[in-house]
Amino acid sequence: MKKNFAFLRPTIVFVFILLQICFFLNVQAQKFTIPVFPDTQNEVRHDSAMFIGQMQWIAAKKDSLNVPFVLHVGDVVDSNNTIEFERASEGFQILDKAKIPYAIAIGNHDTGWASKDTGDANRSLRTTTLFNSYFPVERFNAQKGRFEKNKSDNAIYTFKAGGLNWLVLTLEFCARQEAVDWANKVLPKYRDYNVIILTHYFLTGKGEIAPNNSGYGNLSIQSIYDQLVRQHANIRMVICGHTGSSTWRDDVGENGNHIYQILQDYQGEDNGGGYIRLLEIDPKAGTISAKMYSPFYNKTRDDQSAFSFSGVEFVTRK
Repeated sequence: MKKNFAFLRPTIVFVFILLQICFFLNVQAQKFTIPVFPDTQNEVRHDSAMFIGQMQWIAAKKDSLNVPFVLHVGDVVDSNNTIEFERASEGFQILDKAKIPYAIAIGNHDTGWASKDTGDANRSLRTTTLFNSYFPVERFNAQKGRFEKNKSDNAIYTFKAGGLNWLVLTLEFCARQEAVDWANKVLPKYRDYNVIILTHYFLTGKGEIAPNNSGYGNLSIQSIYDQLVRQHANIRMVICGHTGSSTWRDDVGENGNHIYQILQDYQGEDNGGGYIRLLEIDPKAGTISAKMYSPFYNKTRDDQSAFSFSGVEFVTRK
């Protein structure tokens, strides 16, 4: 006798849809890794093979580490000259070919300040002609806007990872008031994005928010923190370099959000040692784990550079 199982069809369809939803949610919430380049100025100037090796390693690990985006804290080059920018550009071409988007903060050595373009240190600091020539806005596929036309000194980038929206805001070295005002107008438009502030100078080597502007910048770092960083509920991280080696701090903003600030800079040690900060973000577990790894030496640092944050409250889509 032929049996009719038509009555089971709604249940089968329901189970199938449920499994699809569970699979989708699991994929969306999976952890991912954001590689962060510390200052590469000495690698690019003295040991470009180390720098190229870092880029090749990231491209090779794109899928296994689930890399959606790459960050560079600035001081890509040391002397703000065409030779070094050629080398830097060659390295980033590896990420371009691997279709890995990235954002670069402007370091003081990436400006006319390093090559003494003028007799005015502050004016030279805002001269970024070479950087923007080798890294024009068209090269940044994820860039969605900028403070100044055809300049990426202060810009915003978006990407999706772990089922969440992310926004990277690059901010110039000891920023001008106008750049901070621009950032304060932009961020409210992206309330459902987890914001990462990427800037060259922020923390000191002791893990303190820098109180000054280095003597030739504009606003002090403390002022930038007070005016911008602590004011927005969706800011989750500040990533920086410039000084020290590795440190971090966790502050609570005006809206009760934790602001995880992370410093990495190894320029004075073996030209940088080829180290990359690997930020593993697990939205499901609510964690951000950090370590320093060198593809050049195939070595992970066993020191205070390895740490993790738990109980992280990520901004979810509305």
